[in-house]
Amino acid sequence: MTKSKSAITKTFTCAQIDGAIVAVAKEAGSLQQKIHNVAVSILKVWHDSNGDVDVMHKSFDRLNALQAASPYHANAFATWVGVQLPMAKWSDESKAWYAHSDDAKLMGKVFIAARDNPFWKVAPAPKVNPLDLTAEIARLIKKAEKRIDAPVEGDAIDMAAMKFLREARDVQSAA
Repeated sequence: MTKSKSAITKTFTCAQIDGAIVAVAKEAGSLQQKIHNVAVSILKVWHDSNGDVDVMHKSFDRLNALQAASPYHANAFATWVGVQLPMAKWSDESKAWYAHSDDAKLMGKVFIAARDNPFWKVAPAPKVNPLDLTAEIARLIKKAEKRIDAPVEGDAIDMAAMKFLREARDVQSAA
């Protein structure tokens, strides 16, 4: 049995790590730009087709494929499609973008706006929100204590679980 390529991990020496980080940043920016260039190229072909319905359908097939090609960028790209292409509709059933035949013509203003506004500027990456487990445990204990003092119909507060949460809090604060 052979290992798949994705299972192989390359490690860097201490001297190589800083350079590797710079390379990752450069490659990430290049990938974003490449996704934008491909998306704009798809729109350009559609724009130049002068309202050909088949080209519009092929364009949406390609936009959907491009969105699926990089799951990390998919949400931002989907936001970009929704903002930049007013004729685009999202199908929850097929999980894909589409447009009606009446909207087959891609107007110049829409194309130019999409070309000039890359997806990462329309939908910036979400803010990093690290988990502080100690603070979360304290917040949960406080919330449960408030509900013990002023219960709401349907509350289910397990006192044994509360005991374990308090012990976890105390272990963390002793560390």
